[in-house]
Amino acid sequence: MSLEQGTSVRVSYKAYASGAIVANTEATSSSDPGATGAQILRRVSSTLKLAKATYQSNEIRADHQIADYRHGGRSVTGGINGEYSPGTYFDFIEAAMLGTKASAVATTNTDWTSVAASNSGSTFTVASGDLVSLGYRVGDIVRWTNMSVAANNSTNFVVLGFSSANQVMSVFPAPTDQTADTTANLTTVGKNVMIPSTGHVSRKFGFEHYFTTLDYHNFFTECRIGGVKWTLPATGMATFDVTVMGRDMESASGASSPFFTSPTAANTNGLFTAVNGLLRVGGSTVGVVTGLTIDLNANPTTTPVVGQNSAPEIFIGRENVTGQMTALLDGGTLIDDFKNESEIDLLCYLTTTSAVNSPANTIYLPRIKLGDAAVGVTGEQGQIITIPYQALLYGGAGAGVPATTIRVCDTEAT
Repeated sequence: MSLEQGTSVRVSYKAYASGAIVANTEATSSSDPGATGAQILRRVSSTLKLAKATYQSNEIRADHQIADYRHGGRSVTGGINGEYSPGTYFDFIEAAMLGTKASAVATTNTDWTSVAASNSGSTFTVASGDLVSLGYRVGDIVRWTNMSVAANNSTNFVVLGFSSANQVMSVFPAPTDQTADTTANLTTVGKNVMIPSTGHVSRKFGFEHYFTTLDYHNFFTECRIGGVKWTLPATGMATFDVTVMGRDMESASGASSPFFTSPTAANTNGLFTAVNGLLRVGGSTVGVVTGLTIDLNANPTTTPVVGQNSAPEIFIGRENVTGQMTALLDGGTLIDDFKNESEIDLLCYLTTTSAVNSPANTIYLPRIKLGDAAVGVTGEQGQIITIPYQALLYGGAGAGVPATTIRVCDTEAT
């Protein structure tokens, strides 16, 4: 008898055409989502499973024994864990945020006449127009082309802020000095998504575990994304967790397996590590953080109903974004931010390589409050401050700061 091993299991997914769940009817999987057009998913592990409510009889009996035990409503629970890479999990980030990914913003000199660059100021300055009105935002990853100074071309620049009627754009890294250029072009790279204030979009996915050695599969139907979590250690690979809640599981083997036929191969993009990139907290670059987590919990729930075993709906609740930083203690700034209940921002920029145009992500939380600032005095090594935080909806008037709790840009998202 053959036995399955983890390296032989294929995990794939596909979005349904509609995110709606019909309370008293389950989708017919052969046609919705259908067997073609799926995507193989990179992962470390998947804990997706069929869960059932169970009921034990409480009948008092003379034989002192339990005579009945039944199964009730069913649902899909669990999640997927992987090492974080660009383009791989963007569908799930978009779904968890109930948002809709935005396409690139592209402009030319006809929009702003000319552009100059300052290395010491770490800025680009346009001669006219309004960069924010044109669609650029804090946290964007932008690239210039056709610049007179070659070093400024096809290079990732992270937008840090705007000033002077939004004609000065502060960026990281600092550009090479350049006099006014009248032939350049500017575009954001990849896609971005945030939690919107209106126009929320529900999405659902089908996930398959295909056990190739056994030619057997489990297909998890009508799944919503209940949350995502980034874990960024100071050393080692960044990891990503997806929380899933769904309606049911279908199984088959032999001629009826796998469910997905010829899914698209997983991408081969590099992996993120926290040592490559940038971390800014409260508007300042931080070099002493030893760990960072960002946890978006969409609080999914379902309610059993009489007359059907599957979940009638999977409700998405408040988008609660929390996390924790740990850092080497280098002063009282973060402690003061906690003491004074200061509102600060957090911007994380991740790259897969050290190349100037590396595949990259930004994760931007425009408004956070610190929930603690504990410093344990221990040992002979550097002292660690532990800082949990709560992210909040930004409602301020900062130029180019999105009105959201969290926004993600991914250069490889399509």
